Amino acid sequence: MKRILSLLSTVAAIFAFTACEDVPEPYVLNTTGTTNTLLNETFASSLGKFNSKSASGSLQWKNDYSSAVITGFQDFDGDGDKENQAGETYLVSPAVHLEDVDSAFVSFSQAINYEKQTINEDHKLLISSDYTNDVTTATWTEIPISFNGVGGSFTFVDQEVQIPESFMGKTVYLALKHIAHDSYSSTWEVKNFKVQRGVAGETTDKPDTPQPSGDNALPYTSASLKDGFTVKTETGADWSLGNTYAKATGYASGATTPTITWLISPAINTTKAEGNDEPVLVDFDYVLRYVGDSTDVAAYHKLYASTDYDGDVATATWTDLGFTAVESETKDWTFYAAPSITLPAEFVGKEKVVFAFRFECNEKNSTTWELQNFRVHQGNNDTPDTPDTPDVPQPSGDNLIANGDFETWSGNEPVYWVASTSASTKGILSQSNEAHGGNYSVKVGGKSAGNQRLAYKEITLKAGTYNIKFYAKAATSAGGSINPGYVSVTDGKVGSYQYGGYVNDLTTTEWTEVSHSFTLTTQTTINLVVMNSRNPGTDVLVDDYELTTSDGGLVSGGETPGDEPGDEPGGETTDGIYSIDFTKSVEGWNIVDNEKGELNYVWTQDTRYGIKASAYYQQKRYTTDSWYISPAITLPTTSNAITLSFSHALNYMTDGWDAERVVSVHIRIAGQNEWTKLDISQWPSGKDFNYVDATTSLSQYAGKDVEIGFRYASIYQDENTYCVPTWEIKTLSIK
Repeated sequence: MKRILSLLSTVAAIFAFTACEDVPEPYVLNTTGTTNTLLNETFASSLGKFNSKSASGSLQWKNDYSSAVITGFQDFDGDGDKENQAGETYLVSPAVHLEDVDSAFVSFSQAINYEKQTINEDHKLLISSDYTNDVTTATWTEIPISFNGVGGSFTFVDQEVQIPESFMGKTVYLALKHIAHDSYSSTWEVKNFKVQRGVAGETTDKPDTPQPSGDNALPYTSASLKDGFTVKTETGADWSLGNTYAKATGYASGATTPTITWLISPAINTTKAEGNDEPVLVDFDYVLRYVGDSTDVAAYHKLYASTDYDGDVATATWTDLGFTAVESETKDWTFYAAPSITLPAEFVGKEKVVFAFRFECNEKNSTTWELQNFRVHQGNNDTPDTPDTPDVPQPSGDNLIANGDFETWSGNEPVYWVASTSASTKGILSQSNEAHGGNYSVKVGGKSAGNQRLAYKEITLKAGTYNIKFYAKAATSAGGSINPGYVSVTDGKVGSYQYGGYVNDLTTTEWTEVSHSFTLTTQTTINLVVMNSRNPGTDVLVDDYELTTSDGGLVSGGETPGDEPGDEPGGETTDGIYSIDFTKSVEGWNIVDNEKGELNYVWTQDTRYGIKASAYYQQKRYTTDSWYISPAITLPTTSNAITLSFSHALNYMTDGWDAERVVSVHIRIAGQNEWTKLDISQWPSGKDFNYVDATTSLSQYAGKDVEIGFRYASIYQDENTYCVPTWEIKTLSIK
């Protein structure tokens, strides 16, 4: 969906931490008196502490397009056809304390599309001082908002509205109320929701623009670039500020939106470096993917510095610091350390230096640029300082597992934990700031179409009785239901799941302690699991997981990453012959395009779905013939069967077409040209993204070096004759 966005007025709280000895206190905003910003939620990566509440119907606010989004026009039954559904749904803020506030106002950006009749009645900003978790019993007062320039597109419009004086001195809740009808519904998107002291339209001090401070001395560090950074977008899609990294891309929902967006650092004080012989260095880690033929990498990915930035990127004087991506570092999702950049002399000894990452893409191609661990520090350019890395989580005390507190993350997943033990489910994990203990919990995505699971890595336990304990909480007002347990693992394959019993009626207001005990009669390799039930199929939070025993113990699985087979990313030699998780790596695999039409690419890699092939782009279909080919794999000479297994999904198949006419699996002797098509055990339905496990025998190739090829050959003749599906392959193993 194409969007032309106005400049953001986002505000992020400023945070930094230092990793070296004998350094000043971390940078803080240099304000005096009380805090000006009372509530700040960008909705960039989640709904934050806002909750979706239904007064009628089953619609829910959700996080999408870096916004809070609600619509009654959806594909409710999964058949690919959208329909309207009526509902009255509220997005309710956390408590806002106005006890010592004389005046305050609300600001946010909104876009409304597909509204046909009653825009004023279907979209309201409300306030209440007696809300107690039930939107139908609270007393709501409308705060009139403007719809000038809003409606008929996804163009965002900023506005500020005053909170009525009668609510000063109270604890209040704000709510965005949306009404959908049986015959029509708008799509309402909201971002950058703030409550601030003062009078709407009369703030002149720009309290949230990063300001210089004597405390902001070097070194400066921002691990995720979420805290302390702001976003300014000229056109297109915004930078997304997650809990572990920042991301920019113009590609979403099958279309590329031309984009220019800036990620702006807080003002950093470099006066400490004046007169010092050591240079000031700028370091950061990056991922850069989907570099196409038309991508001007150097021009579209810039790092700038400025001493006169005051909130307007157009009027500031920017100096290009010369970031250049390394071509070999654009092939996978590994975070690479960018070459250290020496800060030019004109920026040393200044009280205010602002850095900006500028991302650009055109309508033909968009990269994905991810950033983390931004540092400005003094050091030697030949041997630059490196930020402290978090300790590898280890079991502690009586707890047999590590990272049960979900404080250590790698990308989008907590270390040692995954979304499922079976490729037949597509659970999605994400980091949540709402924790039972510490800073984070894990959010386990829910799905009414099937149970989803959170799973701990394989561990081998002695015979004995084991006790599970953790805490769970609903992530949405719809509640939640979970079930603790484990599944045995034999030769890399999971057996039957053993659960302890459902814990129902989880709420968003309190953490529920969950416990379960199980007994192993022999030494067993297992995955610990937490099922997120499909009834109701909503998101849940899990934190502070423990596994204890008085008569058993851990045999293996407690080592640090790299100490056991399968911890290394990419193609692995484990107990089997070869295995790879395409959500983490495509190391050694290559793409060969025999035909791709006007497309820049057919195959891509996604950290959620693995490798994916599609020839549908910007509402057009193309004829293609493209291969995803493995590295050479040596098969052993053995009397045992050799089996290729992989997990795949197939969607958007045209009725009446045979899947193997357009997608197929092949093998050849390494170095030869002739491919042999393999007969596989199971094809997906072709109508959804449900993964199935497929197998085929490779025994006749024992003792040979082979290559595996996934062939995608879409067909488009005209609008009446075509088959252009989407094929996803998540994992592969040979045993």
